Amino acid sequence: MQLDTRIEIETPEGIDMVLRPAGLVSRALAFGIDLAIRGALIGVFYLFLQFFDKLGIGLGAIVFFLVNWWYMVLFEVLSQGRTPGKRALGLRVVHDDGTPIDWSSSLIRNLLRFVDMLPLGYGLGAVTCLSHPRFKRLGDLAAGTLVVYIDRPL
Repeated sequence: MQLDTRIEIETPEGIDMVLRPAGLVSRALAFGIDLAIRGALIGVFYLFLQFFDKLGIGLGAIVFFLVNWWYMVLFEVLSQGRTPGKRALGLRVVHDDGTPIDWSSSLIRNLLRFVDMLPLGYGLGAVTCLSHPRFKRLGDLAAGTLVVYIDRPL
């Protein structure tokens, strides 16, 4: 197994771009931050919706669905591949060729997130991520995406 996981990609302009795939721990920490933010958002909505009795229960289910399904997709597409958790850890989602992620790729990778959760709390996703040389989970394999570190200026 190689220690240097950097990937060199040549752009159409003939410039070499170096990407460093993010490992399981940094990805899990970023997901944990995003999970906490989603939980806080849902909690705030639920506090407000409790005053609407049965209507609040229905609206709460809709809010839960929307936040859990669209949080990652919206941030990844509209924020250059970075959710708040990824931004905090210096990560970004890109296509395998280094181009920015688009709607279809983000939808595919996030729909398969629920398969990665099987059998117990991301067990399959962790095994897939650890066994792939670029630390890809199933969603990344299907969507042709890669989570990479962002090079920060010194």
